[in-house]
Amino acid sequence: MDVTPMKSIDNSTMTDHSNGNSDKNSLNRGSRRKFLRTTGAGITVTSIAGCLGGGGDSGGGLQIGFYGPLSGPASNIGEQKQIAAEMSRDLINEDGGVHGQDIELIFGDSESQPSAGRNEVNRLIQQEGVDVIGGGFHSDVALATIEVTADQGTPQVVDEAVSSEIVTKINEQELWNVFKTTPPSEAYAVGWRQLIEQFQESGTGYFPYEDQTIALIGEDTSYGLSIMDLMESELDEIGWEIISEGEVSLDATDFTSLLSRIQSEDPDIVWAVQTSSSGAGNLARQFSETGFEDTHFFHNYGLTISDARETAGGAADGALTMLNAGRIDTLLEEQGALEAWSERTDMDMTGSAALSYQNIKIIAEYVSAFDSLDAFRSASVEEWESTVLNHEPIMGGSGYISYQDNHQAAWGSTDTQSALGYQVLDQELNFVWPSEIASTEIDTSVY
Repeated sequence: MDVTPMKSIDNSTMTDHSNGNSDKNSLNRGSRRKFLRTTGAGITVTSIAGCLGGGGDSGGGLQIGFYGPLSGPASNIGEQKQIAAEMSRDLINEDGGVHGQDIELIFGDSESQPSAGRNEVNRLIQQEGVDVIGGGFHSDVALATIEVTADQGTPQVVDEAVSSEIVTKINEQELWNVFKTTPPSEAYAVGWRQLIEQFQESGTGYFPYEDQTIALIGEDTSYGLSIMDLMESELDEIGWEIISEGEVSLDATDFTSLLSRIQSEDPDIVWAVQTSSSGAGNLARQFSETGFEDTHFFHNYGLTISDARETAGGAADGALTMLNAGRIDTLLEEQGALEAWSERTDMDMTGSAALSYQNIKIIAEYVSAFDSLDAFRSASVEEWESTVLNHEPIMGGSGYISYQDNHQAAWGSTDTQSALGYQVLDQELNFVWPSEIASTEIDTSVY
């Protein structure tokens, strides 16, 4: 399987940023009270107007519009996200649905493009009449779609977009209909800083390094650039010098000249962040072919995708990759999700799939907290916000989900969501970090 079962984390060994993030990013509650939300027929002082829901039939079941990259450079991820969302829908419907009625999923294709995502979400609301929007993947796309749902007053739960700009926009523009689930970019940077610091102290692999130099490669999207920027501050905190920074396009597959230049600078670590499976796989393969010596290859997210590891082949062996919130088998097994997944497809369930399964489940539970579907559809944005913020933590695929006042899901511990590090061996992922809870030790023989 892609990700091994996770054991319990001793929170004393991890940095818990959940409260800190809430304090940093939330507007104070006093300012919020000045935001006059609609109660159905009223008028707001913002763009959010009317009651919740996009106009689903009052007598029909909950209609969820789910968008993602069903075509384009990340279509392999979109395929898994769609399968997972459908699986989640079916499990809920088999258990009685929401308020006794079946969930209906209607899909939209973002094509990994903000304009396409915006158009598809608008179509899902205006033409399909969905009650709520789920899904999402690229941060640039999510930033575009939340403007649409705010204009329509439609609830939205973003399942996977990472950039902290989303939470900033929610709070600065008072888009209280929107909630963001996946931990922010900071979770990746904090995780990598902790991992590097621990490896330096323990002498793991090629560690310890005397010079402590690192080269950064970032995909030129909001996701990639935000994480690369955050890495700078986290690495500075532990005394590591960034000797090179390179930006690559989302659809880039040839990195030979960039890697040759980086090799001449002799960094201790080459670290990259990409969402494209072809980009990540080719970068790992070309890194191996370039002939680096005594240099670790760390890759943020991209190598967690099976297609990327297949593209890289044996060249990726030994590489380390990380998810800011990944698939946690113990939780998925308890919910019957892994069994249901294996009945649908021979593909390994990725962290992206676990997040999409989770996305449909938590939307269903929040809607179920209302007295009826009609009560949900006629509720104000304020009532929707209050219901989500005051709900008990929900068991999902990446942890226990609850939202902070800033509309970001809590993160940083096993009581919430924690970053997970994996080593690639024989095209499989092995859970190796945090070392205190890892299912296996890192294999240093491949370095």
